[in-house]
Amino acid sequence: MNRSNRCTCLLSLCAAGLVLRAGVAQAQSPREFAWHAPVEAPAGASVARLDVPPAALARLQSPDARDLRVFNAAGEPVAFALREPVRATPAPPAPRTRVYAALPLYSAAPGALQAKGSMQVRIDEAGAQRSVWVQLGGGEVASGRKLDSVLFATVNEEQLLGGLDVQAALPANTPVRVSASSSADLAQWTALPVRGRLYRFEGTGAPVNTSLEFEQPVKLEGRYLRLDWTGQDGVSVSGAAGIFAAPAQPPARVRAELPAPQAADHGTVEIATGFRTPLAGLALSTPNANALLPVRILGRNDASQPWRLLGQTVVYRLGAAGSEAVNPPVPLHGASALRLRIESTNGADLARAQLQASAEFEPLRLVFVATGAGPFEIAAGRADTKAAALPLDTIASTLQGRKLEDLPAAAVGAGVARAPAAGLLARWWPGREVPDRTTVLWAVLIAGVLLLGAVAWSLLRQLKQPAPRQP
Repeated sequence: MNRSNRCTCLLSLCAAGLVLRAGVAQAQSPREFAWHAPVEAPAGASVARLDVPPAALARLQSPDARDLRVFNAAGEPVAFALREPVRATPAPPAPRTRVYAALPLYSAAPGALQAKGSMQVRIDEAGAQRSVWVQLGGGEVASGRKLDSVLFATVNEEQLLGGLDVQAALPANTPVRVSASSSADLAQWTALPVRGRLYRFEGTGAPVNTSLEFEQPVKLEGRYLRLDWTGQDGVSVSGAAGIFAAPAQPPARVRAELPAPQAADHGTVEIATGFRTPLAGLALSTPNANALLPVRILGRNDASQPWRLLGQTVVYRLGAAGSEAVNPPVPLHGASALRLRIESTNGADLARAQLQASAEFEPLRLVFVATGAGPFEIAAGRADTKAAALPLDTIASTLQGRKLEDLPAAAVGAGVARAPAAGLLARWWPGREVPDRTTVLWAVLIAGVLLLGAVAWSLLRQLKQPAPRQP
């Protein structure tokens, strides 16, 4: 092999080595991250706590927050620990009570006698009370007209409830608004505000929802529960199971606005999230009045993966201006996706709907040791960065009996985002999604092998050439 060929081979191997090394190099400065912000530690504090801002969560390139760091003024990383683990897997479903049978309410005809075995119930209508009837045994009141209301005998329910799973026949493609109230004597009722609507849309993969969430946990022991709905025909509620409330009220989720959805195929838009942080939920909305859009939500982390179903919901804005009813966020249960795809299940043009999207995250909190001089900096968002967080017990064991929640809180200033460099591959790749790092490394490896093969072929050609004749 001549000198030229040896140099070519050496350069090829060095280039491949540099590409592989670049992916695992450890960060030495906050400026190497996609986002960083100043942190002001309390005066004299040796250990402080802080809530990771939503803007940082929306830059993380790992589902377990391994690319999160805290630096001091000298640019040196300081010891820190996450106060709660990052939940990247769905939470187990909440346990439920037994199914309570729905007891229909009836309005008796004027002058009709109370049916045998029925009980009188007082309800409010248009600000006035009137009497209706219910058969506590579940039978019908022959002389009465069935109302859009049902009663549940929940007087023996001891569990604290966070919601209801309703068993009902629902009209197709129509969200049903349901209100709830409870009473101890069937005469005086207390409203129980609920979130969500019941619906059943037609079509493969179309959204269905049978759950209602109480705005506050509810205790129904010694009380009856009533559900009411108006304005929809074809609703028939047969039963409901209570969903147990969480033992402790979960901390409020934090929200970060996502880039505007971009039209893909007809009835489909896509969103490049740019992060791998687990998604607790996705808030979808439309500014269009009287809109009703059943959709499926899919996600993936690179172009080589198939789309996977993450959730389904109905995006709606209904009612008079200023008092519209809008859909709640759809839970995504810790899914991680660099790219989201939103598909209409009824063929509606989602591009014209002007969808707006925000990511919901479970709050992430950390404690850090104030080593060195401040101000400190928090940094987030760097692909292929090794984990650096310590076990929480390692820092907690040094607090001499103090609780983590009693640590002084550090203040986070305005963040600075750094757009990732596009590079030649991103500028010239023909499509919406650039291949992931694994694909790129395989491409580099194959190119190196081909280059070495070309060098070997050139060498063989030189060996086969006849030696020059001696004069």
